[in-house]
Formats: sequence, structure tokens, C-alpha cells
Amino acid sequence: MKKTILITALLAPLWAIAAMNITTNEQVSQSLKPDVLQGNLSFEEESKSSNTIKEHLNAIVLAVKGFDPKGEFCQGGGYHLSPRYSYKDQKREFIGYSGNLNFGCEFKTIEDYNALITKIDKVNVPSVRKSEGALSWGVSEKNQKMVKQGLRAELLRTAKAQADAFSKETGMVCVVESVNFGAIAQPRPIMMKAMMIADSVATENPIQRNEESTLDAVVSYSCSTRIP
Repeated sequence: MKKTILITALLAPLWAIAAMNITTNEQVSQSLKPDVLQGNLSFEEESKSSNTIKEHLNAIVLAVKGFDPKGEFCQGGGYHLSPRYSYKDQKREFIGYSGNLNFGCEFKTIEDYNALITKIDKVNVPSVRKSEGALSWGVSEKNQKMVKQGLRAELLRTAKAQADAFSKETGMVCVVESVNFGAIAQPRPIMMKAMMIADSVATENPIQRNEESTLDAVVSYSCSTRIP
């Protein structure tokens, strides 16, 4: 889909003009089909021993790497350890450590997601709290880049067609002088129902809906009298 908004043009009669400049807002858009399921996994543990936390979180990291050795599904895996204190009578007392681990993942199918959860659950560390964020369909970064390139090419074609239309309407020679691209609207993920916690049954497939990306540009045209 394309849209043209005329911004400025000289107001003198067209037959009296030797040259003129025209500026328009051009817009193109494309419908996108979500191609990946996106979700976050987080893990937290508290213990008096930092080594215990490291051991447990490392076991989860190894489980994820065992399922995804090439990093095709999940990013992350670094964890953060911080000391914990209690306060009594204005005195601070060390009570242990808190560890946090997070992954951001993209899956082609719900079966891939469930397979990873099964792999993680086999680690079987009850003291680690697992949180599965809301799962949603989204557009992969690879597809977003391809669409952005395609929209830019389409917008240039639209600008050229608009210049030809101006030439026909004015009887002058109109060409594209400059194209200033605006920001591309990133597809908004459609949030679905929250995933079950670790003890749940296999998750059902969320609803998938198409999204739309739009690209705007300010285009300047230069028109001059035809040379006989």
C-alpha cells in the first residue's frame, strides 16, 4: 500500500512557471506474517553459598546449550550474583546470596519451546524458581531487515512514478531531487496469555496475527520547462 501527501508547490499558474519545486510525504507499507514465537525465561535462587547458586544456574545454562548448541533459539545465559542482608537495630547482617539468570528465546514452533522446557525441567533443582514470560508471535530480526530493504526500494519506485505523474500533469520535466527516509515502524508483538509455570502441561499454540510495517519519506521533486 502506498500513500502520497502533497506538502508544497508554487501557486502561480502552471503555464507561467519556468521551474518549480514540489515536496511530498510518501508512504509505503507491507503486511508481515509473524514467523517466530518469542518469550523470556528467568531463573532465581537464594542461598547462603554462592557456589551452590553457581552450580545450579550453570546446570541450567548447560541444559539450554545442550538443546541449542548453536544459539539458534536463545540468547543470554549470563547470570548475576548479589549479596543479601538483613537489618536489625541499625546493624547489617549478611544472610546469603541471590542469583538471577535470563534467556530471551525465539522458536519456530511451540514444540521447540516445550522441548526446551522439558530439557530444563530435567535439571530438577527445586530451590531454583523458574518464570516463563508471556509467549507471543513476532517477526524475526532477519525478516524485519529484509522487509525494511524492500520498503525502501518500493518507496523509491513510488517516488519515480510520482515524478512521472507530475510531469504529465504540468507538461514539465519533473525528477526526484532528494529522498529523506523516516523511521520504519517495527512490528508490535501480539501478547498472548501467560505461559504456565514449571509444573504445567505442554503449552498450547498462541494465536497468530499478521502485522504491518510502514516506511515514510519526505521526497523533493524539481520540475523545469521542457526544452523544445
